[in-house]
Amino acid sequence: VVIDAAIIRQCRRLRLICIAATCTNNLDLEAAASLGIVVNNVTGYATPWVVQHVFTGLLTLVTRFDRQRALARDGGWESSSQFCVLPGSFAELQGMRLGIIGYGELGRAVAQVASCFGMRVMVAARPGGEALKGRVPLPELLSCADVVSLHCPLADNTRNLIDAEALALMQDHAILINTARGGIVDETALAQALLEGRLGGAVVDVLSTEPPVNGNPLLDSSIPNLILTPHTAWASAAARQRLIEGVAANMRAFLSAGA
Repeated sequence: VVIDAAIIRQCRRLRLICIAATCTNNLDLEAAASLGIVVNNVTGYATPWVVQHVFTGLLTLVTRFDRQRALARDGGWESSSQFCVLPGSFAELQGMRLGIIGYGELGRAVAQVASCFGMRVMVAARPGGEALKGRVPLPELLSCADVVSLHCPLADNTRNLIDAEALALMQDHAILINTARGGIVDETALAQALLEGRLGGAVVDVLSTEPPVNGNPLLDSSIPNLILTPHTAWASAAARQRLIEGVAANMRAFLSAGA
């Protein structure tokens, strides 16, 4: 639901907007502030599920899990001349370099689990931000990471952050994961990179327009090594319950303050 300045100005009795999400990109914050309208979002409610979604997709790709299941289901194993069937090479997460773009709660939680797998974590410097110790310039991170996971908000400085130029910096075996916002990635460029074998794979849960009623380049079923899910990396039952509780808490805090 987009709440722009025109809508906000028509709501003359409006005092509070509770966003049932973390990101605020669908709301004109300046217009709300100019009219003294309080805006609250809910943070942290989906962290365990986002992390689980990230590693579910990543592990599915690097273990060729779908292909393994197909071989067991469709007779490939039964007709094998030996005890096992190897559907190409497998990869272990241990030792892989994971580049994280956006090091808030979600990025940190993904990094924590990655360390349990023995991955080497790199954190991108904030685009346009001050240099922080331990942060890696984005071009350097993209060029040496085996996996890149996006956890930054959609803003002017992150829109199309991963464009054709950025994808060209990535290694041809690298995997891109986007559970953040669709507008952060140039979807046409990503589809082309996968189709041409210039990228190892992608896990995508978000698109620039949702639902994609007018189509989207990433809906092409011929794209190899793409796991596309319909914006569900927030929606476990437990996460939805925490979200509703967070919205209710924001309402109670507003009312108790006597605003």
